[in-house]
Amino acid sequence: MPFLANKKIILIFGCLTIFFPGAFVFGFPGVMASEWQMLFGVNKAQIGRLMFFILAGTGFSMVLAGKLQEKIPSRFIIFAGSLIGSLAMIFVGQASTIEHVYIWAFIEGFFCGFVYIPCLTVFQKLFPKNKGVVTGLFNLNFGGSAAVMSPIFTYLLVSKGYVFTSNFAAVVSIILGTSFALLIRIPGDAKDTEKQQLSTMSVKKTLRMSSFWFLWFVWALSGAAGISLIVLASSLGTSLGYGITQYVYILTGFNVLNGIGRLVCGRLSDIYSKQKILMTVFLMASLAYFLMPQFTNLYIISILACFIGLAFGALFTVSAPLVTEVFGLENFGKVFGLVFTAYGFFAGFLGPWLSGMILDISGSNFKIVFSLFGVFYLISSGLIFGVKKQ
Repeated sequence: MPFLANKKIILIFGCLTIFFPGAFVFGFPGVMASEWQMLFGVNKAQIGRLMFFILAGTGFSMVLAGKLQEKIPSRFIIFAGSLIGSLAMIFVGQASTIEHVYIWAFIEGFFCGFVYIPCLTVFQKLFPKNKGVVTGLFNLNFGGSAAVMSPIFTYLLVSKGYVFTSNFAAVVSIILGTSFALLIRIPGDAKDTEKQQLSTMSVKKTLRMSSFWFLWFVWALSGAAGISLIVLASSLGTSLGYGITQYVYILTGFNVLNGIGRLVCGRLSDIYSKQKILMTVFLMASLAYFLMPQFTNLYIISILACFIGLAFGALFTVSAPLVTEVFGLENFGKVFGLVFTAYGFFAGFLGPWLSGMILDISGSNFKIVFSLFGVFYLISSGLIFGVKKQ
């Protein structure tokens, strides 16, 4: 069918499929953090571990998804990831302990990777001359989905309750996301793996490259600083005396620029140095974190959150074409999956988990936490220039 052979239509299907995994990992935990804290009687450190489990799941799956797509058609991997991620939302709606939420977080993160990596690989191959802008558009839906869904989750939580919100999210995700997953393929190729080039760079060779490690540490540090604000938004808002319908603006500000920034930075990466783009946004985010503890006005804090969202979105968007540029398109899935282990296994601990422990020990001293994250972004702005062809 000509309709299903249109590359732009396939891109739209991919954007719809990634929309809900993005909302579940970037938006849902931020909205539900205070609800879970109240329901299960847990502290900030325990809530902070949530993102660790999401990221750990993603860290495991990114490498696996990169390997599986060399043997299994991408659309089947994407379908499985989208379906199981949607059904996991029903499971978390029935959670009776924080451990159940941790299980959900790991599952959601794991199968999010099954959607993200294969989709991104397909689109890098479908649009070889516009990798940046296409990656940006795809990531706009991945990161920006939380900006759309966070207010909806908040409204449903307040008006309909926790269980209804979780079940509603699952059903809508299956109808509007999973249903399109099997249509994401390289046109005219019944077996997309047959047209894919096999990876020529071994894992051992990749791990010996300094560029890989520079990018790995950038993801560990800037990823930790960026992802943490999703969980900390509710704690910060509550400590300043704002209710859930007010402090959601912090999360919305973060996610609006998280989404829009992915598209803008993706377009810029097709024209300008990818390293300079990332350095710029990292410095902006660093300054925002250093300034944030100085203010109590919700709107100023929300504006500062926008710069952190911008840096977080740019990390995802610009890193993808940067990996292709430095390591080659044929190695994209494998190398990007390995880089993502920094985000999956270390960013969760260095960010949400560690910040939760610091807040509990220091009596909710956000200045310590935000200064730490400002330093993380500052270091990342220097490390990114070590990522270059060797």
